[in-house]
Amino acid sequence: MCRERQITPGYISIKINGNKQQDKNTLKMATHHRLGQEIKFLHLKKTKLNQRLYTLHLECAKLWNNYWQPIYDTINNSLQTEMESHYERLNKKVDRLLKEQKGRTLYTNKARQQRFYPRTVNLTNIQFTKEEMDLLNMGLQHSLQKSSTSMWTKLAIETEQAVRLLDESLQDTFRIAAAKKLRQISNTNTSNLLHKRQTHTLRSIKQKIHNNAMITRADKGKTTVIIHTQDYNDKVYAFLTENNFQPLPQNPTNCRTLRLHSRQLPLFLTLSAGCE
Repeated sequence: MCRERQITPGYISIKINGNKQQDKNTLKMATHHRLGQEIKFLHLKKTKLNQRLYTLHLECAKLWNNYWQPIYDTINNSLQTEMESHYERLNKKVDRLLKEQKGRTLYTNKARQQRFYPRTVNLTNIQFTKEEMDLLNMGLQHSLQKSSTSMWTKLAIETEQAVRLLDESLQDTFRIAAAKKLRQISNTNTSNLLHKRQTHTLRSIKQKIHNNAMITRADKGKTTVIIHTQDYNDKVYAFLTENNFQPLPQNPTNCRTLRLHSRQLPLFLTLSAGCE
């Protein structure tokens, strides 16, 4: 961006004595070279980070199996929000440099005018309350969490184990203080109330779309779409018809699996005989 707009970042500070044209040309070439080196360094850093992310992605997928996809979606949503904030700050920096060095701006008030995709799109005539829309905007990956009884039991056991590590003369005092604190946390816990409220809101949404509409995910992005069931079926049928999809007479997976196993069996027998 800096090379394209012909602006110099603030961290590139090169000074040359003299105000002649040749001095200005030397300063320009030195700045251009320094900027090029910085871009090469950032590209190398990006390549290494991508390699680390790829390795970590494979390790997490192997470790968490089916649970990895919702975890990945949650991380991706958080990163997307953070990236939007980060690029907004970068745009402001570029705008400031353009104003200082070129006397013009490029991104002024552009962030305020920027439009993002809505989290929920309602294609039906069903009216939802603000509380229902807030719950829908949390996305299809959102789970209604509730503090389980086992969590409090585990917390009490861990507290007792920590108390027993103290001197015997201090254990009773800290045990009473810990019991009061746990009781206070339990009485002020709002997660159960939130869970009940969200459950009630979810039931209200189900009643409104019952046998009439459905909630699905958009083809691109994380947008939640509310659409009539008949309209959804018509769109799917139109897509299959326009792309000339044809139903298969039978499932070809079984035949291919048998063929693959028949080819692997001689190799397996050969390896088994070699091990013996």
